[in-house]
Amino acid sequence: MLKNFSEASIVDLLYKKLASTGFTVYKNCKVLNCEIDVLAFENRGSRPLVHIFEVKTRIKSKLIKQLYKRILFGDYIYVVVPYNLLTNVYKKVNHTFGIVVYYNDDFYIVKLPMFLNNGKNMHDLIARTLQSNYRSTM
Repeated sequence: MLKNFSEASIVDLLYKKLASTGFTVYKNCKVLNCEIDVLAFENRGSRPLVHIFEVKTRIKSKLIKQLYKRILFGDYIYVVVPYNLLTNVYKKVNHTFGIVVYYNDDFYIVKLPMFLNNGKNMHDLIARTLQSNYRSTM
């Protein structure tokens, strides 16, 4: 049976799920005027891979615009929707983005995203922010 959740509760569940599998995870964070629902770092290779998840319980016209804004910062970008919205979102989202559905307290990757190799921009931004904050506290 499909449960109804708010976006906030889905974000919390996804945060816990990703953290339990070894990702370094942040929720509801702002990156250059973009609010990212879930930001996850996967520790692999020379730098952690950046996964960005946009959670939606309703499909609005601004979804695609939101996904494209996040391309600048992520290696992988996903939209997370309830199972009953899968057909609708599948038609709207191109091959660049992944699709994750949630169904009864669990998440399923339905479509893998394309590797964008833009996570380095997120790392550079974080490094600059940390340096700036460090200098301002001296």
